Amino acid sequence: MGKKNILQEKVLVLNKYYQAIQITTVQKAICHLVKGTAKVITTNWTTHTLDEWIKITKFFENENGRVIRSPSISILVPDAIYLPYYESLPKIDVVFSRQNLLLRDKYRCQYCGKHLKNPKDRTIDHVIPKSRGGKTVWTNVVLCCKKCNLKKGDRTPEEAGLKLLKTPKAPKWQALILEEFPKHKKDIWKVFLDFAGLFE
Repeated sequence: MGKKNILQEKVLVLNKYYQAIQITTVQKAICHLVKGTAKVITTNWTTHTLDEWIKITKFFENENGRVIRSPSISILVPDAIYLPYYESLPKIDVVFSRQNLLLRDKYRCQYCGKHLKNPKDRTIDHVIPKSRGGKTVWTNVVLCCKKCNLKKGDRTPEEAGLKLLKTPKAPKWQALILEEFPKHKKDIWKVFLDFAGLFE
């Protein structure tokens, strides 16, 4: 992995209450560390200033592709940073969109469970049909395959003999946004999100 790609890797940002507030890049995280507005936080809850983290990096010199080197310093890429003076709370509401719906429902039909790899197989279903006053909101919309959608038609799931795999609800933004990143990042970040009771 080149230096440029390392700088664009994702880093979780926590506020002073250890709540995840956003995801940033390694480049921006290092800028925070240099300015002294952030510390690196590890999964065992130790925090480190930039100088401390540079010293720790010496023990990870052999980490292939995880250490950024310059003529004067080497620094291990952090997975998360902590802003000790930042009090803002995380944004919980997730904007309703087709892409976010796909992520929430994990690309699976919410009636039969089929994985919908092909966009041509995907439809959006209103649990309570729009013709009966059903709204386009998180609690009334699910991802659905064409076959189940045709079977359901303009009826409720009960009327069509279908059953939802789970009750649709608005996703929590941390759980949703983690769907977009590699499993190793999810596993690391989940420690912090579990602590705040925000990961599902």
